[in-house]
Amino acid sequence: MLGITGATGQVGGRIAAGLADLRLRQRLIVRDAARAPVLPGAEVVEASSYSDVAAMVRALTGVDRLFLVSARDRFGVAHMAAKTGTPPPQSYDRLREQLAAVDAAVRAGVKHIVYLSVMNAAPDAVFMLAHDHFHTEQYIRASGVPFTFLRSSLYTDNVPPGVSAGDVIRVPAGDGRVAWVTRDDVAAAAVGVLTDSGHEGQIYDITGPEALTMAETAERLADVVGRRIVYQAQTAEEARRTRSTSRLEKFEAERRMLTGHGLDEYEVEVFVSHYLQIAAGDLAHVSDAVPRLTGRPAESLAEYLQKHPESYAYLLG
Repeated sequence: MLGITGATGQVGGRIAAGLADLRLRQRLIVRDAARAPVLPGAEVVEASSYSDVAAMVRALTGVDRLFLVSARDRFGVAHMAAKTGTPPPQSYDRLREQLAAVDAAVRAGVKHIVYLSVMNAAPDAVFMLAHDHFHTEQYIRASGVPFTFLRSSLYTDNVPPGVSAGDVIRVPAGDGRVAWVTRDDVAAAAVGVLTDSGHEGQIYDITGPEALTMAETAERLADVVGRRIVYQAQTAEEARRTRSTSRLEKFEAERRMLTGHGLDEYEVEVFVSHYLQIAAGDLAHVSDAVPRLTGRPAESLAEYLQKHPESYAYLLG
């Protein structure tokens, strides 16, 4: 039996659909069964959170291979609370949530954990959220359960929403390069690992086929939009002070509209470090993991944009 966490999300949902296409039995572990996809061969089990270990053990009992997606970060939890009008939790520890999921998998007898991590997961990584991923990887290693780590690059799907007013991509990424990868390719790679043997103990960097600077990224987007889009490099200090970094400014405005106040300093720092890792060269590596695991080439940014005009439709209005 295959177990899939995050099946109501962007990557987990794609994995569940891919497994259903292969007519494989799977169990979807979700917080809300009403939101779970209805798929042939899939059963749905609820667990309110990873930290509800008893519910997670029940959900994972009988699962042999588990796809484990990371818990929401603090920003995601706070933003969801703001959007739903519910009070945010008094305390939230993403790493504790993830380690609890590993404990549950061990107690349930899971035989293989496939964990979705990030590139350059390390205790001293530039990207703040990479720290929790590193410690989760180490905890899985220490558990004794065979593992595979899928370390994803940044998602191609987030490129079009990164354009600010005035057709500017404004981020503190310097001249660094990033091997943008689509969520489709990440999910397909995960399906490849979950349905084949010989991946135990392996760590795969999941990337697209090329590493682009942000200026080149802007050019690819301009090619399909039909007008000039430019990259404006920020310093880290400017990004923190002005909160005008692409995508960050949109979340800042939305949070103010919903709650009357903006993002806190931690949330801003997560966004800024998201791009500083590009400047540091942490995402420049291009791997062959997608073609090796899926049997087809990884999709480039240009190919993704041609295939998904809806992703940049707001720029054409």
